[in-house]
Amino acid sequence: MIEPIALYMEAFWQSPWDCTCFVALREKGLQFQTSIAMIREGVGAIDALRARTITGRSPVLQHGQFWVAESIAIIEYLEDAFPAPGWPRLFSADLRQRARARQVLSWLRTTIEPLREERPSALIFYPQKEALPPMTPRAQRCADRLLEVAERLGVDANGRAFDEFGIVDLDLAFALMRLVRSGDPVPAPVVAYAEAVWARPSVREFVEHPRPPNAPRDR
Repeated sequence: MIEPIALYMEAFWQSPWDCTCFVALREKGLQFQTSIAMIREGVGAIDALRARTITGRSPVLQHGQFWVAESIAIIEYLEDAFPAPGWPRLFSADLRQRARARQVLSWLRTTIEPLREERPSALIFYPQKEALPPMTPRAQRCADRLLEVAERLGVDANGRAFDEFGIVDLDLAFALMRLVRSGDPVPAPVVAYAEAVWARPSVREFVEHPRPPNAPRDR
């Protein structure tokens, strides 16, 4: 019997890292509950999560009596705790493709901050009526680099960067959707790739989940 699993997330269902963990659990075919983590200092829940996970930042996974934070750690844990062939893979079976996927996952978390600031994820889930201002040169360089990486991986309408769909595809598509949904120029094959990933049932469930009526100011 699998111990109970819970995923603690932000309230607006718009964090890319929450989405990563939610989709990973769905792709693994695991039963789990979601809970909203109060992430502001002084509200109590953050202190409890920090006590259980050491760092305390959402998303947080609870598996029985074990708690772990940070999306990379969570998906790695899920891959190890529920390995193939009994469970679907989150990473390619090929050693080198797996390493490349982890490289891209790390890069997306450490390199495109200016793009996230100027094309926040709220724009994906809370469409704007007015046109957005052009990106600053700093953010545009991040966008150009993101598109270069996607094109070098050879992405297209099949919705996978490697031999099979992996969790890296969700993270990459989420980053690309910042541009697609904002109306920024994106090559057609890259748009088709992002839309194909976005159409997966596990992703649609997150994307279509009810949200508060007004977008927050965070990313």
